[in-house]
Amino acid sequence: MKINKLFYLLSLSLLLQPALACRLDPPEHNAYQPWGKGAVYMQAGEENVIALPELNFKRLRRLPNLAIDYAHPKGWKEEPPLTDLTTDYVYQGAQSTYSQYAYHSDGRYIVYAGKVMYNPPGTPPVDIPSFQAFDSFAADKNSLYYEGKRTGDNSTERPVNVAMLRKIDFDSRWRPDWLGLILRDDRYLYVNGHRLDEPDSFTVLAQKSWDQRGKFSAAFNPCVAMPFGPWDTLARTRTRLIIDGEPLKADPDTFSIVRWMPGSLLTFRDKNGLHRYVLNQGNLEWDEDTHKHCNAFNLLEKRVLWRKGPNCQQAEIPGLDPEQFHPLSDAVAQYQDKLYVITKTDSDENKLEIVTLDNPNLTIDKRFNAGRNHGYLLTRHGYQPGGLQVFESTGTLILMDYRVPDEKEAHLNDNPYLRNWFARDDRYVYVFDGTQLWRYPTPDSKAVRVTWFEQHSGYGYGVHYRTGYLDGKLMDDGVFVPTGVKYSTSAQPAGASADWRDDPSFKIDGTGVHWRKVLSSQGHWGKWERLPGLDPRQFHPITRRIAHYQNRLYIATLSPLGEDSLAIFEVSSSAPFVSKWTHNRTEDEK
Repeated sequence: MKINKLFYLLSLSLLLQPALACRLDPPEHNAYQPWGKGAVYMQAGEENVIALPELNFKRLRRLPNLAIDYAHPKGWKEEPPLTDLTTDYVYQGAQSTYSQYAYHSDGRYIVYAGKVMYNPPGTPPVDIPSFQAFDSFAADKNSLYYEGKRTGDNSTERPVNVAMLRKIDFDSRWRPDWLGLILRDDRYLYVNGHRLDEPDSFTVLAQKSWDQRGKFSAAFNPCVAMPFGPWDTLARTRTRLIIDGEPLKADPDTFSIVRWMPGSLLTFRDKNGLHRYVLNQGNLEWDEDTHKHCNAFNLLEKRVLWRKGPNCQQAEIPGLDPEQFHPLSDAVAQYQDKLYVITKTDSDENKLEIVTLDNPNLTIDKRFNAGRNHGYLLTRHGYQPGGLQVFESTGTLILMDYRVPDEKEAHLNDNPYLRNWFARDDRYVYVFDGTQLWRYPTPDSKAVRVTWFEQHSGYGYGVHYRTGYLDGKLMDDGVFVPTGVKYSTSAQPAGASADWRDDPSFKIDGTGVHWRKVLSSQGHWGKWERLPGLDPRQFHPITRRIAHYQNRLYIATLSPLGEDSLAIFEVSSSAPFVSKWTHNRTEDEK
């Protein structure tokens, strides 16, 4: 895989477009074609071709890939015949540039990615008869190879056991190792073509995304994983450490991370002292150039910056260790027991606020987080910047999710309200949809339960996921009554409307002017309440939530806790207000 941070920066723009469907268009393929007595390698999207005059095109074949069981191919796509010389491709995805190449041979030479393979001086030449390929790894009787280059010896005393060779399976906690091919046989581990001992002791220690904006930083896109990849992978055996598939000269038993800048730098300490290992010098220079960054928070090698002003103006947050600073969204980051929040002043300028968590051991890792007596919500309103909402609970706040839902699971079908987060305290039950928190008093909070069920995604990528709803009834007075709990009141179950976003909060009929409260993001409404003393002929709805009456505006206002109320504002004139307010305005602007 070939990745650089300049391309990575440009690829972020792909996220700005709303996702109507996940595109599965096949990439354009490279191809070997005849040219004179030899061959050329045609690269999709490239004007120049690679001349290969030494090859015999008529005898050129793709070598079998031992990673594929040709007799029992997996998936819907059958492997093309070995005479197909058009299987190489470079896929420029949203998160990286992924290369898929195969080894080819005409019986005299081995060629990989359009280049004839020659071993360095002083090493055995490539041995064609014994050459075998396993994805981008290969071996002959003398040498080991990775991506077409010799990486080590394959002696008769320590040969690769091709019959036992297989890929290392990663635990479900880890992302695929984007930057390395890790194989093993019955005796050895092969990491990007390098042979290591003790394959049974191999384990992944940590992974870190190149995307340091935080997994809640962008508007949801079902086709792109969050955080934005690719990923660095740190692993070890009993005696060795491995970073991105490359052996690391460090003592694994005394190893500790000082600063890890994914794709750029790993500074660590072991028994031999402090070490600074550059993963990619170009990426590191790009990371340290503050003129190239406009994220809400930027983590340098030794400094933490935040976007203070327009034109990506950066300011340092003094006294912070960047390794312990974790951006969560485009407005919130966590540092130990504190949250750093970028807000707007009344004059629309950025301001940095610091919130101290009520539990110093709390890690903010989901949209709804429970402290000891506070809830911490990472909010997002469509494509607007994210935010933080903090509220105080009545007693201990208890999350009711059976586990932490991830971003894709929370918003399948591109619907922001499909997956909710639930919590309760001594008096209330809470429902949070990622945008709005809804708080309902309940006669027995300990009796509140969530009914979980399995549902299939609507995006066509075959995902079954768990979602849930509160087991009980929401009444039209805004009280939630759990199943099995008696509630003596005249209230009735709240009515629900499929078109609630278009339904008005005001109603005018022969008995007068009425309004009702919205109770949930699922279309539940409270009962109609009459507004006394109003002449229906002078009451003029402007939008579904705003109305004009004489020299007053009636505005239905939803609080941060989901409690709907009616605010009344005096205006300077009783003249018709509707035409002035609605002229040349969209519904969103209203």
